[in-house]
Amino acid sequence: MSIRHVLRTVAVSSAATLCGAALALGLGVGAASANSLSNGTTTLATIGTVTSGPYTSGQSIEITGTANSTLSNANLVANSVPGQATGNPTGAFYFEECTDPGGLVANLPTTSSGCEAATDDFTSVQKTSDGSFDDPSFTVYDLPDPGTLGNATMVGKCDVAPNSCVIGIFAENPGTTGFSYPHLFSAPFQITVGDGQDLGDSPGDGTPEVPLAIGLPLAALGVVGGFTIRNRRRNRREHVAA
Repeated sequence: MSIRHVLRTVAVSSAATLCGAALALGLGVGAASANSLSNGTTTLATIGTVTSGPYTSGQSIEITGTANSTLSNANLVANSVPGQATGNPTGAFYFEECTDPGGLVANLPTTSSGCEAATDDFTSVQKTSDGSFDDPSFTVYDLPDPGTLGNATMVGKCDVAPNSCVIGIFAENPGTTGFSYPHLFSAPFQITVGDGQDLGDSPGDGTPEVPLAIGLPLAALGVVGGFTIRNRRRNRREHVAA
């Protein structure tokens, strides 16, 4: 086998490997069906067709949770205050968008200043005996968002890295006693301001933007192109010499 053939084989194999890696890692460009982010208990699911990358401000997502001991009836009863409604297992859950710098567990909010009260969704998602829940349409925002939500109650930002976001699920109002009682957080996500009108235009899947989505396939083509050009030059020189 000639060295030229070996080089060409390596080039083609490298290109295929790089393109395959891009697809395997979900770095492809273009629309995709609904996607989700999960931390094992709480799942954030997109609605309709989306693209890879951050959510867009004003986009609606679904929040679901599997049965769990944290928000279960037994745990809420155990953490209730005798003679008070606070902490008891009746009523609805509170869902609120919060900041989580760096997307780290260590940076999850511990007080109400870490969540935006204006995003609170306290509607008809009733508490369940096993702690499971399903909020079919929660709107996420690039925070702070004074134009739509008014003056911020949250300290910090919620947009793209390193200003990651999470959804808090509380048994009680996080603006009052919610942080003193059982609560959960979703997996971290990112969100962009979009067109600035909170219309959820160009909806994403909550993941970071990945420039390599285009870079890897182009790099693969560059490898092939480089070998092709060199081979053509070598062939031209050999033809002239002959």
